[in-house]
Amino acid sequence: MGTIELSALGKLSGRIGPVVAYVTKDGRQHFRTYTKPADPCTPRQMACRKKLGLVNKSLSPLNKVIRRGYPGDAAAYRALVGRALREAVEGAYPHFRFNYSKIAVARGLLQLPANVRMACDPATREARFSWDVPLASATEPGSCADKVAIVTLHASRYPEVITHHAGRRDAGEAVFPLPGGWEAAQTHYWLYLTSPDLQQYSNSLYLCD
Repeated sequence: MGTIELSALGKLSGRIGPVVAYVTKDGRQHFRTYTKPADPCTPRQMACRKKLGLVNKSLSPLNKVIRRGYPGDAAAYRALVGRALREAVEGAYPHFRFNYSKIAVARGLLQLPANVRMACDPATREARFSWDVPLASATEPGSCADKVAIVTLHASRYPEVITHHAGRRDAGEAVFPLPGGWEAAQTHYWLYLTSPDLQQYSNSLYLCD
């Protein structure tokens, strides 16, 4: 009989056949046997399951980005799932929709640039970003050498995520060419900064055209 080394897969979450895998708030991996709900078809239960399914489907492509954007916080993704259930699902059952603007893919004390702007040019299929270079605050951490990261999600049937490393804060602008097959209407953008040594992060900023 062969064996599977689960540690190489990282933390698991979700149902795997008769087993449910989950991660506790302190980052520990646990497994339990799946138990079929006693009454699986009440309207409230169906709405809750559909909402949870939408959140998991919408956030799972951003899993690695979120874990990277919350350094040292092993429970960040799990916490964002809970927050998304409360804040990011809009509409009435069964016509729920997911509001990506409610999701922060990074969190930190590094200051964001002021007046961040974004526009998508349909002719060139380029998303253009610009921001003020001077630091808005002399007391909050930040420097002209901070690195700019732009997270892009194409939320199609087969979602794709690209993190575009867009140079330094003092560049004041960046351009992201949309890959082939990406539709502007289905593309979401977040911008955040890191210090040159990657020890400090800013909050992320959701952007739309």
